[in-house]
Amino acid sequence: MSPLLNMEAVSRIPKLRILILSEIDDWDFGRRLKAYGHEIVAWARPKWKRNSTCGDFCYAVRSTLRAILCRPKLIRTTQARFNSWKWLDKEKIPRITSPNVNSSNFNDYVKGLNVDLIVVYYFPQILKTALLQTPRLGVLNCHPSLLPRYGGPNPTFWMIKNGESVAGITIHVMTEKIDAGDIVAQQELIIGEEENAGQLMQRQHHAAAALLTEAINDMAQGTLNPKPQTIAERTYFGKRKAADTVLDWNGSAKRIANLWRALQPYEPLTACLNGTTIKIFDARPQEGPQSGGVPGEIMAKQSGTLLVQTGNGYLEIRSYEIVPFHGWINRILQGFLLPVGSRFDQAPSAIDFTSKAAS
Repeated sequence: MSPLLNMEAVSRIPKLRILILSEIDDWDFGRRLKAYGHEIVAWARPKWKRNSTCGDFCYAVRSTLRAILCRPKLIRTTQARFNSWKWLDKEKIPRITSPNVNSSNFNDYVKGLNVDLIVVYYFPQILKTALLQTPRLGVLNCHPSLLPRYGGPNPTFWMIKNGESVAGITIHVMTEKIDAGDIVAQQELIIGEEENAGQLMQRQHHAAAALLTEAINDMAQGTLNPKPQTIAERTYFGKRKAADTVLDWNGSAKRIANLWRALQPYEPLTACLNGTTIKIFDARPQEGPQSGGVPGEIMAKQSGTLLVQTGNGYLEIRSYEIVPFHGWINRILQGFLLPVGSRFDQAPSAIDFTSKAAS
């Protein structure tokens, strides 16, 4: 957003009272709304978790303990661009805890707020009719895909896993049917070839902030023009399950790398070799002619890296750990526990599925 708004244009926009339901921290939506004069009466989440406030000293202590205990560290490549918690504190905007937004108590509370509009983005509860009908102008939801494609709770994971090249965001009128309301606005986002889920989600969050603000301004001025979704083109993907993250070495190296990207930076990709769990923290696909190996076979090895045959091409594993060992212990064990010619198991054991499903 430009730091210099057109004040004449801003003054023509009727001011709305808005309730936000969102779990996103790295999101400057509230600041954008306030710049146009809209009032955020409250911000609701099922639970609020305060980020650490001890600053660099605590970070240094934690990093030292992590190194001493040889704890693993994921490949985190996204840095927050905005802190909603601090901004809400600064603006003295109430934070509401809402374990059940469809309860009569919460509905009565919202009625008392006399809001014009509710805005929803990344909120893990389904709003029912009573709440949907409470605001004067209804409820707008922002969904991180180009509806009607990729409806459902984890679209970013599914888009990257499926190798899509285009993602996006959709603002639509919220109805009781999930992600099925009339579309208000959309924006395409190209997915980078090496972009992971965290990086894409951050771009989606900040694009959503700008697009939502424009849509709300249009709504305030009565110029919004919602259009029905083409239901015949609808695709829906449910919650991610343990079976959806299984590494299949018979697939292509590109497909396996896509799965790794879809999990990062939140968790590693898990593989097994002779029953031993291997956590993969960084990987890249490589093309090349088949060299006589079988899918899952370690074809080459250098310090800290593995080259593994897949059903098509090779997966270069650049960072990995052998569970339950970490840090310098891992670097020693990597020298002889995964020899060239050994083969990764074709699927995790039933125990691994159970533990992942429970996590």
